[in-house]
Parts: sequence; C-alpha cells; structure tokens
Amino acid sequence: MSKIVVRPATREDIEAFSDIAAKVTIRAFVAVRDGEILGLGGIARHRGRWFGFVDLEPELRPHKMLIMRAAKRFLAAARRDGIQYIYAEVSPEEPRALAWLTSLGFEFDQRSMHYYRWSGN
Repeated sequence: MSKIVVRPATREDIEAFSDIAAKVTIRAFVAVRDGEILGLGGIARHRGRWFGFVDLEPELRPHKMLIMRAAKRFLAAARRDGIQYIYAEVSPEEPRALAWLTSLGFEFDQRSMHYYRWSGN
C-alpha cells in the first residue's frame, strides 16, 4: 500500500474534490495517495471571516494521527500568516467533531451562539 501524502492543495485539487458552488478564497491541505484525493481540509473566506472545513473519504478516517498533525500544522501556518480567527461548525453527523475542535483550541463563540472559534493570538 502506498503512502498518504499531505500537501498544500492546489486550485485543481479543490475543484476536483469540492462541490462548493462559488469558489471562494480557500487555503487548504489535501491528502493524496497514488494520485487519488482522500481528504481536503482548510479554511474558506466568506463575508470577511475564515471558516474551517474538513472533508474526508472513509478510507482516510482511520489515520487519525495524520489528520491531527496536518490540522496542527495548518493552524500554526495560519497563526504565522496573521490569521486571527477561524470559525467552525460542529457537524451533527460527526460524533467526535466537538472533541476534535476543542483539542485544536476552538472554543464556543458566545456572540454567534452557533460557531466555535479558534484564535491565532
């Protein structure tokens, strides 16, 4: 079995894997094995805010440490680039989503009463 490689996503990767109707400003990492995209995660800019997203194929899900390391590297890069806040929603279809977000430093955003917010400060 080939190795899974995590690298910055190109516009072509995003267009091939994402069904986002209007291609907004996106910064993302992609997980690839043998040319096949297994996952895409990052942030998308909408109305002046960065929103986090992760989309994984089932065969990538067992690689939890790989996913966590990639997420931490991504957030460290966001901090270095001066991104102050990233917002995320907790998906009801993902039972461990809240635990994962909080382990990455996201906290419930009292102002929105809906999103979780990561601070790069």
